[in-house]
Amino acid sequence: MKNVRIFYKKLGSMKFVSHLDMTRFMSRLIAKSKIPVWYTEGFNQHIYMNFALPLSLGFEGFYEMVDIRLIDDSYSLDTCLEALKKSSPTDIEFVKIHEGKMPMKSIGFARYELEFESFDFADTLNDFLNKDSILCEKIGKKGKVKEIDLIPKIKSFKITQKGVDLILVAGSEDNLNPTLVIDTFFTQCQIKLCYYTVKRTMIYNLDGEIFE
Repeated sequence: MKNVRIFYKKLGSMKFVSHLDMTRFMSRLIAKSKIPVWYTEGFNQHIYMNFALPLSLGFEGFYEMVDIRLIDDSYSLDTCLEALKKSSPTDIEFVKIHEGKMPMKSIGFARYELEFESFDFADTLNDFLNKDSILCEKIGKKGKVKEIDLIPKIKSFKITQKGVDLILVAGSEDNLNPTLVIDTFFTQCQIKLCYYTVKRTMIYNLDGEIFE
């Protein structure tokens, strides 16, 4: 068996598919593609899949990936990619496949592009993100609320014509969702809420290198 990493884009209407449903969807798509994949053993057998970083509901993803295992070492990765492309719907675009070069635990950061419906508060947002400290409350996995400082979790930011690009801590318990950053900004700076879109465009390792 060999482990391979599938890179894909999750766009358009597929951004409204939750991570749990995405897992089911990907399992069915892989089965439909008739790829020789490894199934877990035991009573409830299923295709082995390991997603790099769950994508929040409503976000588009341009650098998504999932690991699978092939039971046939001679099976061509080019053939595998073409089989997935033929079975995929419009808003899932398979880009490339290769053997994983980095372990999932080495993921450290993710880049997000946010665009606002109305962006007349660019200077205020820039001043907000340049603060030495931004305290806010975050709900943990067990529902516990704790106070955190956003600034150490923001690796970098860039104000754009329509919004902001953020590189945030990812892949750990300190994972930072960009909506927490923006919602905190709206609240603390008393900015009127407006519609915005989020695209995750890249994932990096702990050294800031593109995760592969």
